[in-house]
Amino acid sequence: MLKSLLVLLFLLFNFSADAQKVFLSGFVKEAGSKQPVSGALLRFPAIEKEFYSDKNGYFKIALDKGICQVLISYPGFQERSISLSIRQNQQEIFYLTSDAAQLKEVTISSTKGSVMQSNLNNFSLLKQADLKNAPGFLGVSDVIKTIQTLPGSGNGGEGNAGLFVRGGGSGQNLVLFNHAVIYNPSHLLGFFSVFNSDAVGEVKFYKSGIPAEYGGRLSSVVDIQSDQQIADSLLVDGELSVLAAKINLKIPITSKWSVATTMRKTFMNYSVWPIVNKFSADEESGNKLNYDFYDLNFSTALALTKKDKLFAAFYVGGDDFGLKMIRFDIANGMKWQNSAASLKWNRMISNQLNLETVASYSGYRFSFGMKQEGLEVGVHSAITDFNYSSTLKAYFGAHQLKAGLSMIQHKFVPNTPSSKNKFMEFDYGKPNTYMADETAVFLSDDFKFSERLSVYAGLRMTYYRHKGPYSTTASDGLVTTVASGKTVSDTFFMEPGLTVKYHLNNSTALKFAYSRNVQTIHLIPISASNFPSDFWIPSVSQIPPEKGNQYSLGIFKEWADAGYEGYVDLYFRDMKNIVEFSGGLMNLSNSVKIEDHVFLGKGSSYGSELYFKKTKGRFTGHISYTISKSDRTFEGLNEGYTFPFKYDRTHDLTAVANYKLQANWSLSALFTLATGNAYTKPISRYLIAGNVINEYGAYNAARMPTYHRMDLSATHQFPAKGKYQSFLSLSVYNVYSRKNPIFNYYIARGSLTTGKVSIQERSIALLPILPSINYKIVFK
Repeated sequence: MLKSLLVLLFLLFNFSADAQKVFLSGFVKEAGSKQPVSGALLRFPAIEKEFYSDKNGYFKIALDKGICQVLISYPGFQERSISLSIRQNQQEIFYLTSDAAQLKEVTISSTKGSVMQSNLNNFSLLKQADLKNAPGFLGVSDVIKTIQTLPGSGNGGEGNAGLFVRGGGSGQNLVLFNHAVIYNPSHLLGFFSVFNSDAVGEVKFYKSGIPAEYGGRLSSVVDIQSDQQIADSLLVDGELSVLAAKINLKIPITSKWSVATTMRKTFMNYSVWPIVNKFSADEESGNKLNYDFYDLNFSTALALTKKDKLFAAFYVGGDDFGLKMIRFDIANGMKWQNSAASLKWNRMISNQLNLETVASYSGYRFSFGMKQEGLEVGVHSAITDFNYSSTLKAYFGAHQLKAGLSMIQHKFVPNTPSSKNKFMEFDYGKPNTYMADETAVFLSDDFKFSERLSVYAGLRMTYYRHKGPYSTTASDGLVTTVASGKTVSDTFFMEPGLTVKYHLNNSTALKFAYSRNVQTIHLIPISASNFPSDFWIPSVSQIPPEKGNQYSLGIFKEWADAGYEGYVDLYFRDMKNIVEFSGGLMNLSNSVKIEDHVFLGKGSSYGSELYFKKTKGRFTGHISYTISKSDRTFEGLNEGYTFPFKYDRTHDLTAVANYKLQANWSLSALFTLATGNAYTKPISRYLIAGNVINEYGAYNAARMPTYHRMDLSATHQFPAKGKYQSFLSLSVYNVYSRKNPIFNYYIARGSLTTGKVSIQERSIALLPILPSINYKIVFK
């Protein structure tokens, strides 16, 4: 495979395009600020073709020699019509002027041709308008929940914080927020993500053919960027609901410098949870919930020169969750916090060269505690990352080249136990700590052979090192210690990627994508429930990096005039060195080394994804459906036989609909249905020495009930009053109050003395039907 890739790269750099074609390239920028315009539409009426500028405002188009007319447009700007005489490869800069008369009414929606422009480039592109059009939990739009409406990217059920892409685990997704890694991207057990939609500019979601500049995960990449444009006017908006209050500010300091901040704080302990607890207040199986969270975003954009721009971003958010199981008199509590910071310098060296340099920090903290009859036990974990990357982008003729360097320093403290009772607190000694670093270089070329055929080829090469301080204990009790900074183990690996796109005509295309991915850090699944109680550790001698290959083949189609688009995509994935923990959460309470208690296995998944979207008219929306199979094989589990992955979902269907009822009223609905999660069920029980002993069936052979739910919402836009605009949203979550359980448990009734015991299955479901009301006001 590597030899073939190197030959292909050689061909890409030396292949000559059709002699009759020339390339028009350049940038679309704002006339005043000279900032790039991302997603500007360039239309060529004579040849009936359309193209879009990328995130740097860059475009490149193959044209026939001669005179051509180009129309450049973008919402909120005046359309430009330009006539060009194209005789040879040439570059242009097109400037767009703001249309003040349109700015008050413009609505930015998904651009026509998005299937051809984004999915064909291996990512789904979501703008802020896409997030706001999707029904959210209690009326709040959300990035991760919107991604979960796309095919192949389901969630793990009610109250699950994970994103499960094409049969992969939740720890196999790289989630970036302004280039900083977010280790737990969810608030409220998955009902919200940590990304306040007001702080999101655009989202790129990769689930196949992951580009070479990204590394470290097997399944997908979620690359979230804030709006990095320099604000030219003051913007203030606030929102109040039964769930939370939030405020969003954009403040121009000078014509070349602006700052922005968004803040959100919930007060559900005084609104939502008293209602939920009332619905579940029975003496036998009731539970009492309490939960709140906050998050804060800050960013600033500064144009140093016409060619140099700085962008800095900071995020911090925290969660506090409690669940009291009344029957067992058990109080569980969890707290977790994400923090991230990044500084990016973008240097436009020339029209052909662009250099982007980023330094970032990521932090994550998690703690779990349980109280019962005077005993308190807990486990704590922490992660700290420092990352540096530099990427050079070059545009030469038919080539779009990228080359770069990335360096990461990891520190993991995965399981620090604590316990105490009324009389004493236990000492567990020094916590387990893991240090690691990785250095990668990457190179890629996106080359357009002709109007119909284009090829992307990339290669990422990584050196990974686990370093001290670290100690191991041999079977004979001999302890080996490695000093701080010294290498414990290391490895070198390469990750090639290839995507081939072929246009059958202007509206239909085929795409084949292949990528080999390696993951050097592992999310260790601890709990069978849906709570965020899992732990991260890096690869060590006993746990090598996870490796996987993915192949996909799809056909993509759009009916531009009618406003429809869709695709069918087939995929296959194989994985090895995936991990399962041999114990449970409380097994960590004595500071065990996790690497001594894991199973290594392999997995595979395959399926078909279908997607259909309507983008024009009063009624818009999309339907996504995935039929798939995902399994795992571990020598130490299920006697070595293959079993279904916990989140294997044979069927996963989502439908999203939006309807413009009147000029100031809009309605939206979401319906989702999916096969229930797999789990291992007790099939019989024995009474031995006065104790009930469970005998379990085949591993993950049972299924939770089918998951389904419907949400509805309505939004009213009040008439604008000067610079003020307000909105009122009404929403209902889980309209028909479906009880989707998060886990099952069993109650024994009767007497062990007489030997007459009956076992009854019970389940815990978090949320019944929940109505909500939101009020938002915007000042410009």
